[in-house]
Amino acid sequence: MFKTETRYALHAVTVLARAEGLVPNSDLAVRLDISLPMVAKILNRLVRAGLVTSRRGPGGGYTLSRPAAEIRLREVVAPTEGREWGEGCLMGLPRCDDENPCALHPAWLKLRTRILSMLDDRTVQEMADGSVDIELRVEGSDEFPQI
Repeated sequence: MFKTETRYALHAVTVLARAEGLVPNSDLAVRLDISLPMVAKILNRLVRAGLVTSRRGPGGGYTLSRPAAEIRLREVVAPTEGREWGEGCLMGLPRCDDENPCALHPAWLKLRTRILSMLDDRTVQEMADGSVDIELRVEGSDEFPQI
């Protein structure tokens, strides 16, 4: 559902939320199991978004720019997915809206609303604590259990 970079960004902020002090590039690369250039690319996006601060040189690294409890998951997703994530047609059709819906439009609208709500309501701290959940039952449906 999310780009690989977004998954790494979510993982990176979780690592930073759990850390005490600065986390060096090399430690992030090991913890995320990715290359140093990829760490730099992802963390630079998070720095530009104002979510992470960095310090260069010996003893340098990355840290969250504000408390993890104040950073919403949607803020972490936006630098890699774009602020309009989820707005387009799930099937990729250029013209898909309430007046011209594709076959998946009604279902995607409901699911997208739930996902965006979860991203807006949940914080990096909750993710670091392992306490993010989302109720997937949608309007009278008992098909999806809570995860």
